[in-house]
Amino acid sequence: MSRFRGPVRSTRKGFEIAVDDDEAALIRRLAGELRQLLTDDADDEHARALLVRLFPTAYPDDEELEEEYQRLMREELVASKLAALDVVDRALAPGADPLDDAGLLAFMQSVNSVRLILGTMLEVSDDPDADEVRAGLEDSPEYALYSYLSWLLEHCVRALS
Repeated sequence: MSRFRGPVRSTRKGFEIAVDDDEAALIRRLAGELRQLLTDDADDEHARALLVRLFPTAYPDDEELEEEYQRLMREELVASKLAALDVVDRALAPGADPLDDAGLLAFMQSVNSVRLILGTMLEVSDDPDADEVRAGLEDSPEYALYSYLSWLLEHCVRALS
């Protein structure tokens, strides 16, 4: 009987992301869609709503301070997320080199960003006592993808520990 090996493996050289070609293509496509969402200059209310969990409010009680924070930090935060998306592309390329700790953390950041956007679309709450998903969506492809990304993140955390 063979033993299950998770999709994230710790080796002497670093961390390997061991997903099949279809999974790798899906994750890379999602990373590309996130990149597009982050770099679109359109003043799209729907896009802003999807990104709200990626850029939480720093000063909820002070609109002026919040605007200043966003003005000063948004570009740097976006650049950090874009750099992490580059790691996803490299990590999932055929014959990719293993990731170091920082690389795995960047990979996790990107996967979690996609997961957070899906969670926003599905209206999954951050409240652990709330119903996990709206009725009828638990069988949706979006929720299956959300669950898969959560599972992948769990294996990243296990590999780091």
